[in-house]
Amino acid sequence: MAHRLLVNVIFTGASVFGRAFTEAYKQAAKATAATPQGGAAKSSSVGGIPTEEALKILDLKKSDLSLDKVDEKYAYLFDVNSKEKGNSFYLQSKVYYAMDSLRKELEYLDKLKKAKEGGQGDAGPTLT
Repeated sequence: MAHRLLVNVIFTGASVFGRAFTEAYKQAAKATAATPQGGAAKSSSVGGIPTEEALKILDLKKSDLSLDKVDEKYAYLFDVNSKEKGNSFYLQSKVYYAMDSLRKELEYLDKLKKAKEGGQGDAGPTLT
């Protein structure tokens, strides 16, 4: 009797696990199929920070965004937050990753702009 009960528990658990695994696989496949494959792709860094947060960290506005401004703010904030001046490596990392995210965003927007100029005309990209 106990043997039969144990076998039923094992088979029931296996079938529940199998259904859950199948459903998770279907969801993952659907999510993968939904991602765009063509066009210029944004690259992301290890500590990728969303653009809005990166703008706040470097105290920049979308309208003022340029490589020169990003580099200027980065150099200042990275220096101010150095360990030698009593601040933390964590803050320096946030500043670095904010700069990295904004540089990649600017490169992405530049690629989009060049692709549009080559294809349809001069409609400037907006910051996403």
